[in-house]
Amino acid sequence: MTKPLIYFFVLMLFFSCGKNADQKTADAVLSANIALSKGNCQSAIDVLEENGRVNGNAVYLKTLASAYACRAGYSTLTFFTTDISKTVTPAPLGGTTTYSTSSAAVTTTLQNDSSFQDMQTAINILLYAGGISSSTEPTSAERKKHFTDSEVADIDSQLLYLMLVQLGRYGYFYGDSSATGAKGSGSGSNTCFTSYKNAHANIQAILTGAGGTCTDVATTTSGHAQLVETVTAATRKTRLCHGVVLLNNIYVLLPNVVASIFSNPADQAAVTAALAAVSGAKSVMTTQDTTTETVSSTLNQAVCENDTAVPVGAIEGYFALMFEGSFQ
Repeated sequence: MTKPLIYFFVLMLFFSCGKNADQKTADAVLSANIALSKGNCQSAIDVLEENGRVNGNAVYLKTLASAYACRAGYSTLTFFTTDISKTVTPAPLGGTTTYSTSSAAVTTTLQNDSSFQDMQTAINILLYAGGISSSTEPTSAERKKHFTDSEVADIDSQLLYLMLVQLGRYGYFYGDSSATGAKGSGSGSNTCFTSYKNAHANIQAILTGAGGTCTDVATTTSGHAQLVETVTAATRKTRLCHGVVLLNNIYVLLPNVVASIFSNPADQAAVTAALAAVSGAKSVMTTQDTTTETVSSTLNQAVCENDTAVPVGAIEGYFALMFEGSFQ
């Protein structure tokens, strides 16, 4: 009887000393944060991914997003001390193209750039936090089904920072931005983001008469080569939708965190004015072309790409007023 009892207690001791899933995740997060404090982005990713994705743990998801953003070249310290104050100069969001990471060299298509992909991975981790389906609009309300209000507030704030940075790269690259954020004044040859052949005639007329750098709606030569009809229709829509989803999510998230990320009252006032201008542009856009209303409310990449209610002409109309207007 003695030996079986000894074996039993040894086994009990062995298993009682094992860590449960929550403890392992907490240890992984701690190790990842130590790695991140030393700038070891890959080590942080490795330890968190080896643990396995924990979609219901807000701290884990925020740390994993930080690790991928780190590998993309993002620094929270740089964002707050150097970049954020540039956001609305030129207004409304053209200043994002002057962020420290916006002008990073791209040697391939933007969507295939490894840093751009890493930042998008970080964004998607937070955007669909809790395991939100790729067919569901990833709103804050959806995230609140899985997390507390304070956890969602933290997720949304971090998500906004990363999306602003990603939008800066998107706008700099496709808008051919200069070092000062002037659209169509960089080293490329395009003066528009894309071409507008399929946009509603009313939208075309507004664009032509706007007096900005983009007034040519009849040809593809004024748009960026990776966003015009010379690429396949599916690829073009994917790239355009990427911009739509970034900009729409930013405009949804920004009003709730203006005071927390823009400490200067003048910056807060500038952002508030920019949001008002965007709201006005949306009203004009949907009045002139009702099909753009669906585009302006789309927060989901898959929905934007696959929904037949989001035709390419409506996306062009959205770009004509929202992107050409937001990046001046």
